[in-house]
Amino acid sequence: MSDIPSAPSSSIHPAEFDFGLPPFDLLTAGEREGLASALDIGIYAKGRPLLTRDEPVDALFVVLRGSVLERHGGEAAALHGPGDRFDLAALYGAGPARSFVAAEDTVCHLIPRPALEAAARDNPAFGAAVLGAFAQRMSDLAGERSNREMAALTMARIRQAYLHPPLFVPGTASLRDAADAMKRGKASSVLVRDSGPDGGERIGILTGTDLRDLVVLEGRSVDAPVGPLARYGLLTLDRDDLLFNALVLMTKHAVRRIVVTENGAVVGLLGQSDLLAVLSNHSQVIGLQVEHATDPEDLRRASLSTVELIRTLHATGVKVAFIADLVTELNRRIFRKLFELLAPPDLLANSCLIVMGSEGRGEQLLKTDQDNGLILRDGYHCPDLPRIAADFSRHLVAFGYPPCPGGIMVSNPDWTRPLAAYKDAIFHWIHRPDEAAQMNLAIFYDAAAVAGDPALLDEAKGYLLGRLQDNQMFFTHFARPTLAFDTPSGLFAALFERRRAEPVDIKKAGIFPIVHGVRALALEKRMTETNTVARIWALAELGALDRKLAGDLAEAFAILSTIRLKARVDSPADGEAGTELAIDNLVRLETLGKLDRDQFKDCLALVKSFKDTIAYHFRLNH
Repeated sequence: MSDIPSAPSSSIHPAEFDFGLPPFDLLTAGEREGLASALDIGIYAKGRPLLTRDEPVDALFVVLRGSVLERHGGEAAALHGPGDRFDLAALYGAGPARSFVAAEDTVCHLIPRPALEAAARDNPAFGAAVLGAFAQRMSDLAGERSNREMAALTMARIRQAYLHPPLFVPGTASLRDAADAMKRGKASSVLVRDSGPDGGERIGILTGTDLRDLVVLEGRSVDAPVGPLARYGLLTLDRDDLLFNALVLMTKHAVRRIVVTENGAVVGLLGQSDLLAVLSNHSQVIGLQVEHATDPEDLRRASLSTVELIRTLHATGVKVAFIADLVTELNRRIFRKLFELLAPPDLLANSCLIVMGSEGRGEQLLKTDQDNGLILRDGYHCPDLPRIAADFSRHLVAFGYPPCPGGIMVSNPDWTRPLAAYKDAIFHWIHRPDEAAQMNLAIFYDAAAVAGDPALLDEAKGYLLGRLQDNQMFFTHFARPTLAFDTPSGLFAALFERRRAEPVDIKKAGIFPIVHGVRALALEKRMTETNTVARIWALAELGALDRKLAGDLAEAFAILSTIRLKARVDSPADGEAGTELAIDNLVRLETLGKLDRDQFKDCLALVKSFKDTIAYHFRLNH
């Protein structure tokens, strides 16, 4: 962990550690001696990273001399000076991604995790001061995220819920006619158009419960007209009203449905169960559904709930990066639970289920092609593995994840194999880099572990990074797909000429060049980050990417991802609640608002410039 570029560690001794600093002043003399004997020293030249995003951490840093700049998402968040300590969040795998860079020549004491935990265990007051406060901070952060998400959900509009189509009968229709209409329309109520006392039209409602009470309990004739028997003075809300208001109205009047209008006309009925279905699409609720799932059908329902979560959060203005974090977490829980339901314990202990591509990078919002695989421990054999792998892929299709056209799925033996076979494949991808090999290497570089033993993936990725050489030809080949698709620049002129511009494939024209160009730079630097934005800022911290360009790229990536999601959520084909979001990357410029159009134009211009940067850096035009 220590990076010692400029001074011998022998010039500094752990005895220099200041035990007068809170909370270390709570330790006894013996406990101080034990902790001092475990201390390590790290010396860092100005500008050198101490910790980068997603880097494994096994010690607590305490600044002795100098200062350390902490960044969140590329933004300066704090400056740590002598006596300050960090990074408990990374040590215990919590909190947002962050990085630490020496703001000047800096010396830090490093307290190994075992020594820190031993001191906390032996001295409860010290443990409470160090780990207890940390736990509370993490709890506060989790609560803040939960509150933000719930606030977004309670700001959802009625139009985001499923509305039952209005089913009308005239006031002269009989109770039998009303019952027949409900049966044919598969409805639990009908709306009644009748003449009011003042001679004008009025609309009432007759429910299945009303029919039962009128006919069975009161003995009404089934030929009696519904007009005088319907209930009038309906509870109505506009389609753009808040779902929360509908919940309050239903609760106040003890009813199970309200009538929804738009521009004064009745457009449907909102049932209590449909309202609650939207408001219950909180990530914690979905997480509990996954946790308590006992069969794949339970998981399928939870998976469909994530679609409604995406719709609701997007409609209430939540940023795409936040939505992606939630969806990534929920998807991986679903994949993990499905694998645990299908795999015997010995397979779980001797394999690592991985997701790749956009799912591995934590950027998948839409349910695009499956990109997954299984790494087996060398020497392990599971006789039933082909059936288990086929069932896993089949169930994911039922969950809404289409099969991968390239066959990158656990059901394909090429992606379910021992670690040694993966290493052989990686060797081939690096040293015989045809087009397919380059694609496989790129996809695997983005892999993340979701179930089983993650050490298997760590070893495979370590092998990948260790085999890379400073071979200009290899990186030229690897980076070349960045330029594979055209990024149009003149298409916006059509809008000003009153012509319909051709749809733009936003993934090929904008998102993919950023993802792959950044991926090529990250691979060249042997980085372990998988997320595109995390790679962008890590490259900036190393000086491999201009900081202004890094900021522009991160912003453009967020804007393009937002436009892509908005195009899918707002698509007429996706208008019904409970349906999947279509896998279509085409953006039709005439459907964009002026702000989105201007941002899209600026983003594409930046992407063209970035492609030129990549072409120059990797000598793609030579």
